[in-house]
Amino acid sequence: MKIQFLGASKTVTGSCFFVETDEVKFLVDCGAYQGGDELEKENFKPFPFDPADLDFVFLTHAHYDHSGRIPVLVKQGFRGRIICTQPTRDLAKIILLDSANLQQEESKRWEVNPRTDVEERKPLFTEQDVEDCMRFFEVYPYGSSVNLTRTCEFRLRDAGHILGSAILEVWLENSAGRVRKLVFSGDLGQPGARIVCDPDLIREADYVICESTYGNRIHKDRNETVLELLGILQNAQKEGGNILIPSFAIERTQEILYEINLFIENRLLTGLPVYLDSPMASKATEVFRQYPDFYDEDAKRLLKKGDDPFDFPDLHKVDSAEESKRLAMKKGIVIIAGSGMCTGGRIMHHLKNNIENKSTNVVIVGYQVKGTLGRRLVDRESVVKIFGAEYKNNAQIHTLGGFSGHGDQRDLNYWLRSFGHTPRKIFLVHGDEEIINEFAGNLAKEIHIPIQIPNIGDIVKLD
Repeated sequence: MKIQFLGASKTVTGSCFFVETDEVKFLVDCGAYQGGDELEKENFKPFPFDPADLDFVFLTHAHYDHSGRIPVLVKQGFRGRIICTQPTRDLAKIILLDSANLQQEESKRWEVNPRTDVEERKPLFTEQDVEDCMRFFEVYPYGSSVNLTRTCEFRLRDAGHILGSAILEVWLENSAGRVRKLVFSGDLGQPGARIVCDPDLIREADYVICESTYGNRIHKDRNETVLELLGILQNAQKEGGNILIPSFAIERTQEILYEINLFIENRLLTGLPVYLDSPMASKATEVFRQYPDFYDEDAKRLLKKGDDPFDFPDLHKVDSAEESKRLAMKKGIVIIAGSGMCTGGRIMHHLKNNIENKSTNVVIVGYQVKGTLGRRLVDRESVVKIFGAEYKNNAQIHTLGGFSGHGDQRDLNYWLRSFGHTPRKIFLVHGDEEIINEFAGNLAKEIHIPIQIPNIGDIVKLD
């Protein structure tokens, strides 16, 4: 029995783990790399296994860095089962279709106007490839143990990261008849987050593969973050400047809408036009509405009162590109648009039109990978490049860490301590190298269990 680390090793993107026993072969996630040009080249490298040999793919959640190469896997011969929750299946389809469309548009733009600073890159997959891969998805609820084969049993638990996100528990029997339990954290959310429930605690495992995105820091207090957002919105409304919120279409956008709805319900904010300029986010919000059983108790209470947590007066949904372009003529508005790391999408045009204006407020509400425009904004670079042209960064940049969909050092420690002393080893993944090393050092002082930080491509035998 062995595991090979094929992504999210000493980086926060490209999640992919290959597990092999004498009887089964499967992946946990098959994500795409996101970030700088060099990082994204990894998406075009061949898999170090034959996709046709795989029995299953366990998909922990829908985010592109966990699901983005599934259509490629199917194109190359995978015919097994893709196992996830219902919301994950529906959200993954939205994300993958959007990605296929963006890749096609980018390829066409390059053909019309070749750029010396960016290599020509053909799309990884098409919309038809996405439709083809969806027929292999099978959905399962949280909490039910399922025997896939004589030697492989699994269970999905709530990871509290985005709607439908899952921790994977999998029991595998080796050639000697011994059963080993592996637990993959997926991405773990913050306890107390809006909409989603808190991450489930797992009591035992032989091997734990745990994310480390914020393993060296403590998030800002959530209530303080909400008040900070309110203050930014109120001040910008007085000044008449635009507010740009680069936001991930899934979970973060719905969370921001949820908070603004509460501001309006409590009469803390009135008359501020909000434009949701993301067809993908609008589609994702409809998926959220379909699965209220996955909400936490606070969100369920709002629904029982008859309040739609994702809608309010002065919310405008922008569908067409022409409507989006017309927002350049407006002042004193909020624009929520993707992509969340400013690597593409409609937010790029809004930044181009607004970044040099001192009255512009850019509100960063999610993690920004090194090499992305979002990270350059967070780092307060004075000049940034957008669509190949340089712009002065005169905007007011706000970073609201309390909205993170990932647990912080304290949350991760708490989750790992729930295993007691049962794990033989903990593998730390999905974290930038400096962060993951610091997390490992601090964790070793609290948890006296062997810790390993794998490199990309490492193969580890599991006894």
